[in-house]
Amino acid sequence: MSSLFRREALDARRDAWLGRVQISQPLPVRIVAWSCVALTFATALLLIFGTYTRRVHATGQVMPKSGLLILGAIQPGTISAIHATEGQHVRKGDVLFTEDLETTSLTGPTQKQVLADLLRQKTLLENQHTLREKSAPIEHQALLNQIQFLTRQREQISAQLSNDESVLPLVQKALAKMQGAQNNHLITETQFQSQLYTYAQLLSSHAQALQSRTDAESKISDLASKLARFDSELSHDLNDLDKQIAAIDQQTAENEGRRSNIVLAPEDGILTGVRGYLGEQVAAGTPLVTLLPTDQALQIELYVNSASIGFLKENEPVLLRYDAFPYQKFGLHHGHIAEITHAPVTNGAQQTPRSAQDNDQKNSSPQDIYRIRVQPDQAYVETYGIRHPLEAGMTVSADIATDRRHLWQWLLDPVISVRNTLTTTTIGPR
Repeated sequence: MSSLFRREALDARRDAWLGRVQISQPLPVRIVAWSCVALTFATALLLIFGTYTRRVHATGQVMPKSGLLILGAIQPGTISAIHATEGQHVRKGDVLFTEDLETTSLTGPTQKQVLADLLRQKTLLENQHTLREKSAPIEHQALLNQIQFLTRQREQISAQLSNDESVLPLVQKALAKMQGAQNNHLITETQFQSQLYTYAQLLSSHAQALQSRTDAESKISDLASKLARFDSELSHDLNDLDKQIAAIDQQTAENEGRRSNIVLAPEDGILTGVRGYLGEQVAAGTPLVTLLPTDQALQIELYVNSASIGFLKENEPVLLRYDAFPYQKFGLHHGHIAEITHAPVTNGAQQTPRSAQDNDQKNSSPQDIYRIRVQPDQAYVETYGIRHPLEAGMTVSADIATDRRHLWQWLLDPVISVRNTLTTTTIGPR
């Protein structure tokens, strides 16, 4: 078999499975060198002119500028009526809760009995007021009638006195003549004494008439004075009764305040976080509901820990993502920092939901949380050509630019930190 083929053919067939031999053509050294130089130059430019911005992630929610209004019980008592529901739109002055403050003794509800007594007193005073008003015209007319009667009586007495003044001189002359006649024994002593007695009666009647006229004039003067003061005394009496009724009303209102208390909406807004239950006993200051005002400008409140607060500045840009409008569909939204607290806020001052703060509190205590207020550039989100205004209570996540430096500074930062540490350790602070 081997004699049929040449040895060279057999060797070639034996090595065919290794494939065909190709001679490699290496790249020119010049091209490789220039490529490395270009890559090095580009890397150097990137390190020198390229920048990297460190961002802080924060969560929060859309809030009115005045914040949330947490409404609670003013006095300890029992919730007797609930008019508030979750998400309800309310107007200023709407009743949200009614709280029963009634205390009960062995004789029954204390304030209820006091209220019944006050109402009875008020009824009596109102009846007196009505009677005084109705009797005033009658009393006024009675005074006028008395004055008119005394005036006529005085006129009659004056007429009688005038008659006496004309009669008395004649009687005196007649008495003088009779005395002369008696001296001449022309008349008897009895006749003279009879005439003298008549004269004395006339004088006595005249004196009584004078006294009667004086009394009548005095009564007329008193009645006229009383008539002049009648309107003012009537007003004084009515005002005094009105004051007593007002005092009863005040006591009634205070008693009602001790019996029950209502929680009113201080502003127009939306209710959220309704906590009270019918029949629940609450202490003074117990939160019952949270009100989100709707007639105020909106801001975004974010919370960050103390490790992220150092490089934050006002007017720094912020990228916002509203959970109600996924950023994958509707993009990111811009805003800027309007206010930064310079002291940590406590849990009592944090008004955002708990879920909005969990990320910032994982590695920090509740005392080192700082609040940041962000003003959005737009008060709406545009979706499918429709502008949806922001609403209080929407949850938000945000990225805040804190530290922007060149890439070479980031690369050399560990070296600089080590150098500063060694310098401080060996030499001491300058």
